[in-house]
Amino acid sequence: MTVGAERSSLTLADGRTLTYLAVGDPGGQVVLHHHGGLVSAGDIVPLDGPANHAGIRLIAFDRPGIAGSTLAVGRTVLDGGADAEQLLDHLCIDEVRVMGWSMGGPYALATAFRLGPRTLRTAIIAGALPLDDPATVAELNSMDRRFTGLASEHAELLRAAAAGLGGMARFTPSLWARAAGDGEGAADEAALRRDAEAMASAAAAGTVQHEGVVEEYLAWARPWGFDRADITTPVDVWRGTEDHLLPPTWASRLADGLPRAELHVVDGVGHFLLLTKAEDVFAVLLR
Repeated sequence: MTVGAERSSLTLADGRTLTYLAVGDPGGQVVLHHHGGLVSAGDIVPLDGPANHAGIRLIAFDRPGIAGSTLAVGRTVLDGGADAEQLLDHLCIDEVRVMGWSMGGPYALATAFRLGPRTLRTAIIAGALPLDDPATVAELNSMDRRFTGLASEHAELLRAAAAGLGGMARFTPSLWARAAGDGEGAADEAALRRDAEAMASAAAAGTVQHEGVVEEYLAWARPWGFDRADITTPVDVWRGTEDHLLPPTWASRLADGLPRAELHVVDGVGHFLLLTKAEDVFAVLLR
């Protein structure tokens, strides 16, 4: 089942294909979004209404190996910032606000680093710390810790897991939504029930290239390729108090490493703060 906006594609300088989509107000302020892990750029589809109401043109692209974007073996987080720059240049967008959810958080920071003053403001929503330190990897939730290990040691098992998750999302969206929201609290569960078809469609697209899932987990455990202390534009770091997928200290530790960061802690919501508090995130981004 496919739900949401139609994808467009761009041929990058190295010949790879990058697929992307946009929702919200076509004439609005541009916000570039970096999608979460085990999903695709389609995770912005449920944000069409809030983006339109806020006067935002919300654009997202599929990282290499996700949906229709070409796999790039050995890529880094900083490479994601370079892809973002090419997309914005292609769309003739000079200045942009940036956001990233979960696994997409580091890529939003990479974009802010790469673009410098072209980035007006950045939002990191339930985002990850650098994972090139084994001690930080050990703090991950059990699924992401297991998948990160499988990517480097037993990739065939991670490819099989991606196939299973993709099948669940494609054929039983409501079951996928219940599994995704397990343990995340009432607000997240309600949002996932509401947006089950759109988010499950994003998950199906995000896992269709099984080797792409392997590379996603390898990439986020590699050195980012930049120092977040060199990001001089404003960054808002968002955390829900009921987020059971990321350690509660990660948001403050991430903010502490940024020169111009503001920490936003939201009571009563979990990892899917992207869905539950989009209006709040957009309001701060547009400051």
